[in-house]
Amino acid sequence: MNFSYPSGSSTLYLALAVTVIFGFLIMFGMMSMPARWRRPVVVTCTFISGLIYVAYYLWPKPQSFGPRDIPLNWSEWVGSQLADTIGVAGTISTALTTFLLGLGIYSLVRIHGRKLIRMQKDWAFSLVLLISMLAIVIFGYWSYYQTKFGPDASKLQDAANWTWVNYTNDFLFDGLLQQMEGAMFSVIAFYILSAAYRAFRIRSVEATILLASALIMMLSLMGAVEFLWNSKFDHSGAFVANFQLTEIARWIRDTFQTPGIRALEFGIGLGALAMGLRLWLSLEKGGVSA
Repeated sequence: MNFSYPSGSSTLYLALAVTVIFGFLIMFGMMSMPARWRRPVVVTCTFISGLIYVAYYLWPKPQSFGPRDIPLNWSEWVGSQLADTIGVAGTISTALTTFLLGLGIYSLVRIHGRKLIRMQKDWAFSLVLLISMLAIVIFGYWSYYQTKFGPDASKLQDAANWTWVNYTNDFLFDGLLQQMEGAMFSVIAFYILSAAYRAFRIRSVEATILLASALIMMLSLMGAVEFLWNSKFDHSGAFVANFQLTEIARWIRDTFQTPGIRALEFGIGLGALAMGLRLWLSLEKGGVSA
């Protein structure tokens, strides 16, 4: 099944229209379905979708299998069919993600629009949010159309030939949105510093070891401190050179930090596997209306 069509072709727009209509029909069908029938439908679709990916990763894959090749046996045929199905499933997943994004926008507009109409508390922030979202959507698509399909699309690839629409889109996205995100994460750094101070205060032997290790690692990243410390020891490879700040930090990192991070990753992987199995087998009953 081919989901790739030339950009701007009538076939592409027809496929998009059919996909949108079909998606809305499914959504309204699920909404109008009795609540007791929704869970079996969602559970079945979730299990089949997960089963496709599980089978794809566990089933032996045919090597160098082309679209015109004939499978040698049933095992190779199943492997080739799974490989083709994964592409279709990935495309469907992308389409569902798009609908979920639209659902999120609808929910955002509904909640903040209601607050704005009723003039509830902090309605001014809702007004700013809706105006900002509408402006960045309009100018974003307008700029995209000009640079891709407009009469001067080839010229607009160079920033020197931009119009006021392109400059406005660049100002809204790169000049405002990206900078505000950077400022937000910068503010979070102060909260991280405050939490680190409370965690590193000397209250026990374990806290003292943690504080000393963190202090050594931070000092090893300061070039002036590292140079002054290392210059006090012999650089000829003698035993004393092991007490250089660089060597101590490397020993802490290789002996404790790296194994600890690997253990955390291993635990996170087991937790993600357990959560994936619970979602695949629909053991999480809170997310589906029964």
